Amino acid sequence: MSCASQIVISISLFLMSMGAVAQKTSDIKQFNLVVEQVEELKKTDLVLSLKQLTAFENVLSALTVEQNLLYFKLLAEIQIEQNRYSAAKKTTNKGLTIGKRLASPSILMSELSYLRGFAFESLGDIPQATKEYKKGLEAAESLHDKIQVAVGLINLGAIAYLTDNYKRSLILLNDAYNIAGQTDDEELKGTANTELGIVYAHLGQDEQAMEYYQQSYMHFKKAGLLLAAHNSLHNIAISHIRKKNYDQAISVFKTIINESNKDTPSDNMFNIYSGMAWAHLKKEDSNPDAAYEYLLMAKPYLQSTEKIDHQLGFYFDEANILYKLERLDEALISIARIEELLVNHQEMPRRKRKGYVNIINLKAKVFYKQEKFQQAYETKSRVITLTDKLYENEDNRSITQVRLRLENEQADKQNKVLQNQQTRYEASFNEAKLESEQQRIYLILGALLALAFAWVLIKLIQNQRKLKVALSVDKLTGTANRRSLMAKSKQAFELAKNKQDDLSLLMIDIDHFKDINERLGHSQGDKILTKVAILCEDGLTESDIFGRFNGEEFMVCLPKRSMTSAMKIGENIRARINKYTWQFSHVDKISVSIGVATIIDDKDLITLVKRAEDQLYQAKASGRNKVCG
Repeated sequence: MSCASQIVISISLFLMSMGAVAQKTSDIKQFNLVVEQVEELKKTDLVLSLKQLTAFENVLSALTVEQNLLYFKLLAEIQIEQNRYSAAKKTTNKGLTIGKRLASPSILMSELSYLRGFAFESLGDIPQATKEYKKGLEAAESLHDKIQVAVGLINLGAIAYLTDNYKRSLILLNDAYNIAGQTDDEELKGTANTELGIVYAHLGQDEQAMEYYQQSYMHFKKAGLLLAAHNSLHNIAISHIRKKNYDQAISVFKTIINESNKDTPSDNMFNIYSGMAWAHLKKEDSNPDAAYEYLLMAKPYLQSTEKIDHQLGFYFDEANILYKLERLDEALISIARIEELLVNHQEMPRRKRKGYVNIINLKAKVFYKQEKFQQAYETKSRVITLTDKLYENEDNRSITQVRLRLENEQADKQNKVLQNQQTRYEASFNEAKLESEQQRIYLILGALLALAFAWVLIKLIQNQRKLKVALSVDKLTGTANRRSLMAKSKQAFELAKNKQDDLSLLMIDIDHFKDINERLGHSQGDKILTKVAILCEDGLTESDIFGRFNGEEFMVCLPKRSMTSAMKIGENIRARINKYTWQFSHVDKISVSIGVATIIDDKDLITLVKRAEDQLYQAKASGRNKVCG
């Protein structure tokens, strides 16, 4: 090849490379412009925003890693708004995989983890959602990003109320609310208010919930977020329903319907129409025909949802409406569908298990209305069993023995009466021919009496369980109190001795807590105590026993844990508390000292506790903020 030819080729390659560089620069600049448009557009037009964003799908390799992360974050946000949670999960997977190429941390990784967590949460996988939210929060805290820290606290606060831990939920959400108040982010403020409203609604504090929902609506409107504002209106309507202001609820639902457009997600439309159905069913001049019409309007949107809660809600509403319409056989079909969906209801949060009890109670009412008194009685008896199981995991070891024995004796007496009634009515059912009106009336009265006894027993069980819980929980921190803590630990200690298993104790004490109380006041000191309890629990498993030992001291009993394992757990707790960012103006860091002891030849639990406390004093003497064992 001649020298001239080589020069021509070299120039051509150079020009081509320059062209590629110019094209890449153009793509990067164009993408940055489109991102700004999409951020605004997705507030009002999801379809168009998706179209503009995905135009870059084939040139992602020309973009930077940071831009790739931004692309997948926006795509996942749109997919979540469209209720496409499985698609959002895949999208965030891609983004997080690409993010591993980054040389330094990016807040986009935190946001992608949150989005992935929300996809899991919406698909019903709460444990995996919790893991993703914690990853996102850790990343946000490491980058000191105040807004994303608040988002993480909101996400974990929502998980807490979904798993019935309302005290923890309120603490996390109030932390987020306070952080949001220090920013100009209207969307963040709206979200914090929404979640607090939901918690207070679960706690039956409807007035407080309504205030938070109204605040969230104003923040979302100010941010120009129509869909989020509609969600707030939906929550307001549900609050009206809870307070039995059904006409006001219907008025709010109509406002949302009138303002909805083609971009309104199917989940939202389902919620609106099913809410309208319930309001028409429950209002004073109940209109079950109108309720059923609205439920049929909701049904098409059910086909595209991935949320099991919506399916459960639909069949629950349908069963109740059909019962009111006296279409009893169809009501039983709807109840059967709920039972199929809730086959594993014992593994679900208490809120869902409570709903399951309600639907079985409705089933008993259907049987009674069909004059199937034997089935009505048996089903009502099942309600009693389910009600008992509803509370069986709540702590019952710290009750005053006399009071507990009296309660149990009462329950036993009622149960024996109920069993005697059942025997009598079974005999009556076998003998009855139902040929005369008098026999028929006798059976109806018998069934009513049996159901009345069942109701009394249910109330007795509920009150007994509530009493047990009240006497076993530390009111401030929501953890086990000393009596409950020691009773559980003693049982674990004796089991470990019998089986010759490992068992370790951690004694955890907040450093300089007296000074903190004097400087900040007892109310702030109480908040610190509660938060420390949460941070301690975060590193424990279900088999570990944790509670407040006294004042500012906590204890952890670790069954089947060696000294090495216990020291590691203690160090993780110490580090987690030490690096936590406190939202108090006069507090920078708070630390704990921890003493560790493992069962050797200890004759009883008290001996082991004393050895762990000796190690705690050693940690204090060594300069505090240490783990000694």
